[in-house]
Amino acid sequence: MNKFLYDLGRKCLIAEGWFPKCNGDDVAACLQRGNERSNAVVPSIMNIIKAKDEPPTYFKTNKFTSAFQGIVDSYGIARYREINPAVFTIVTFPYEFGIMFGDVGHGFLLFIFALVLIWKERDWEGKKIHEMVEMFYGGRYLILLMALFAFYQGWLYNEFFSMPMNFGSTWALQIGSHHSNNTFTRKDFDPAKTYAFGVDPVWKGATNELLYYNSMKMKMSIIVGVTQMTLGIFLHLLNAVYFRQWYDVLFEFIPRVLFLLSIFGYLCFMIIFKWCTDYHGQDLANYNMTGNMTPAQIANSSIQLFKGTAKAPVLLNELIFMVLPHPDSDNDNLYVGQSRVQTILIIIAFVCVPIMMCFKPLLLLRDNNKRKKHAASQMPQNADLKEKQHKDGTGSSVVHHIDGIEEEVDPILSEDGHGHGEFEFSEVMVHQSLETIEFVLGSVSHTASYLRLWALSLAHSELATVFWGKVMYTLLSMAPSQGMSFVVTAFCVFVGQSVWFFITLLVMMFMEGLSAFLHALRLHWVEFQSKFYKGDGHQFQPFSYSRLNTENQ
Repeated sequence: MNKFLYDLGRKCLIAEGWFPKCNGDDVAACLQRGNERSNAVVPSIMNIIKAKDEPPTYFKTNKFTSAFQGIVDSYGIARYREINPAVFTIVTFPYEFGIMFGDVGHGFLLFIFALVLIWKERDWEGKKIHEMVEMFYGGRYLILLMALFAFYQGWLYNEFFSMPMNFGSTWALQIGSHHSNNTFTRKDFDPAKTYAFGVDPVWKGATNELLYYNSMKMKMSIIVGVTQMTLGIFLHLLNAVYFRQWYDVLFEFIPRVLFLLSIFGYLCFMIIFKWCTDYHGQDLANYNMTGNMTPAQIANSSIQLFKGTAKAPVLLNELIFMVLPHPDSDNDNLYVGQSRVQTILIIIAFVCVPIMMCFKPLLLLRDNNKRKKHAASQMPQNADLKEKQHKDGTGSSVVHHIDGIEEEVDPILSEDGHGHGEFEFSEVMVHQSLETIEFVLGSVSHTASYLRLWALSLAHSELATVFWGKVMYTLLSMAPSQGMSFVVTAFCVFVGQSVWFFITLLVMMFMEGLSAFLHALRLHWVEFQSKFYKGDGHQFQPFSYSRLNTENQ
């Protein structure tokens, strides 16, 4: 009862609170049921009133989505009717975790762990369990999706506990005395014939294995990062359109998306363009044209050669050449006319910066001056109508007449109401400048931050390779090579497998899994949500006697 307010005019108790709109009928039914059980002479009346305070935020979740909503809420509660990032986190979070934790074997172990937690729902749901177990149990469906995406990425990387899986490689091992070295040759020289799914197993153990995997995973990380940041900017557009903040659409969304795509979107284009260029085929074409000609003969001939792999451009250099002098020869470029395109793109990016920084504050200043002039012109006409009270038999209310608009406000709510404050141009300008600087610098740092997908994926793969090669394989091969007995060999196999499995669970599953989880969390909180998510709302907390008793205890 101490939560109620007493109205002297109405001689009644008034309780104010929030409830989800979809539960309005349930609340009315509860009040009716309370009246019937208490045999009250005066029935309880529920009125929907217009509040000045910002409503709390409420998202209806279930046992599947609650973990993802908890990830977002740990960063900050969404504003009322702001886009909820948890909807996208359901897919993007386990996907990015899978990129860093990609391995078929490790994903399968994590999948078994998630199935055990789900299987124990009937025994553990609603019961007190150990807090460490409860933490994993609450995120059981999150772990399930993380395991599935790690399993999927493991098939793409073609790694099963760091070992490759061969389901029809396009390369064949050449073994024989007439070969100077054990090497591989293509089964079919048609460049269109590739491995069915994922990475060809021939890359695992090749001398240029790291060069290949580094290049592939680094470029993939850049594409994933720019795609997710672009999604965040478009979600900023949806927020601005919904709240009718047209200045944000024109002078934040448009220049931001142009700035990001002019530089890093263009980098993704160059990555895909280079992937689609058949440099190996160009080498074969050059060889067919030149035959056994010497370099001097080729230079003196009129043969027009393709660039080939030797002159394939380095994309990092191409990105630097956007702001530095670029070679004039189109033969050194990725495509014809590259210099002109990059000049246009860098001009667009530079023009977007002052648009983001200055236009919105200046237009807000103009609108504020117009409002002041309009209010000054209307003040003499409405001086005697500023505030009036109207009373009737049921109670009282306050009527405000401002600029010819009549607004009825309940006096109880108006006590706690507050305005938006006066417009301060300097404050708005500083705020907009800081946001612009943060976005421009953040576009560079956030894109580089997504390289953690490559770094952790590489570390995960190399650690698994080291543990298998130095622990499991060494002990398995040591006993037979020394001519030891069967018992000693079996003991070495048992010890090697036990040590390898213990290290796999402790280091790869727990430590590496926790590291990948935290890095995926950082990418969502900082790189993704900072593009559109305010996170300064307050959460809806239903009234509960059990919660009050817990707080009092």
